[in-house]
Amino acid sequence: MLLVGSLDGVPRKVVSLNPSVNEFLALLGVELAGRDVFSYRPRELMKVPIIGTFTELREDAVRAISPDLTILYYPVQKHLVDVATRYSKAVVAVPTPVDVDHVASIFRFFAKLFDRDEEGDRLAGAYRDLLRGRPLYDGVLAVINLGAYDVACTMSYVADALTKAGFKYMHGLPCVFRHFPEPPAELVSRAKFVIYEARGRRFYENEVDFLGDKEFVVTPNDTLAHYGPSLPIDLQIVWGAVSRGERWAGPTSSMLRPSIRDSWYKPYY
Repeated sequence: MLLVGSLDGVPRKVVSLNPSVNEFLALLGVELAGRDVFSYRPRELMKVPIIGTFTELREDAVRAISPDLTILYYPVQKHLVDVATRYSKAVVAVPTPVDVDHVASIFRFFAKLFDRDEEGDRLAGAYRDLLRGRPLYDGVLAVINLGAYDVACTMSYVADALTKAGFKYMHGLPCVFRHFPEPPAELVSRAKFVIYEARGRRFYENEVDFLGDKEFVVTPNDTLAHYGPSLPIDLQIVWGAVSRGERWAGPTSSMLRPSIRDSWYKPYY
């Protein structure tokens, strides 16, 4: 965790460009003064003013808010640390987690920061419990279409969460994520089952032509590409679809965009 600056007590004015952390903060009861354009889980976050994207920060907006704390995603947003530091008392850049334990430690870090340790422990424990799934497949590979193709490797929270949810991840990928401009045909050929995250919120058959006769399931965009509290619930939906032999695992949280008051979040309360 990269921390720049210092805090004098619990931060009151908080802005964040980290959608996964923002969902956790919402469950923790922390209100944001500014967010990134992709923070829509829970739906209430969409009422918070937008101060940036996943890679850009509106300097004028941050200056106007003068936050106690700015939260970024490292390393994707490391180029924003300097500008955020200019107008914030403190900046926390959260690294991409490498496993579920790392995710839980991130949640607990922020719970402690906001003086809500017990609630953070409870939410982190529920997160881990929701990832306990009956084994369905081994040799699983996750491919995320972001215009190009990101493959989750063995040392990623995606691989660890999938394994715990019942999709044992394939071995031999000692990295966090690998980026490919074209479909990763060689890795797909080695996998026994592929979880493919579509580029959008719909499933188009031609998107998966590169999978050939490989067994697979498709998820909507932003189902695997986040580690917020909705991830374990999303993976239960994926597990259910695969167990029924379906090729499309929807609707997940990125399609439903649930409210904090919906039954979607009931497992955490």
